[in-house]
Amino acid sequence: MLYFAYASNLSKKYMSSRCPHAIPLKKVRLKDYKLTFNELADIIPAEGEEVVGGLYLISKQELEKLDILEGHPDLYERIIVEVVDENGNLYEAFVYSMVDKKEQAPPDSYYKILQDGYEDWEINKDRLERAKRFE
Repeated sequence: MLYFAYASNLSKKYMSSRCPHAIPLKKVRLKDYKLTFNELADIIPAEGEEVVGGLYLISKQELEKLDILEGHPDLYERIIVEVVDENGNLYEAFVYSMVDKKEQAPPDSYYKILQDGYEDWEINKDRLERAKRFE
């Protein structure tokens, strides 16, 4: 199954420690959503915005493990979204979105993992920095 990662799981090292058999496929965009922080990273609907992240192929067993690690269904809910790659190809994937929405700055150690992930996938950090400033 396809998983859209936009936060700590973007870090290939971090994701590999959680789901060793996950296969990173490509960089994709989730349109009409915005990255924000609720201490941890979250996405919220926002027309005209986009969240850039990584598309992974994971097994059912890894999904079950991620559900536990991501606090599903109490902390994060799983939703199905459509993401697009640089060639315009569309993919249906699941993504985690926080159940309770409130803005709160991320801890530095967590933010560093996100920065590593953005480097791994060669994603411009502008949106990440804007999200940290709640812009």
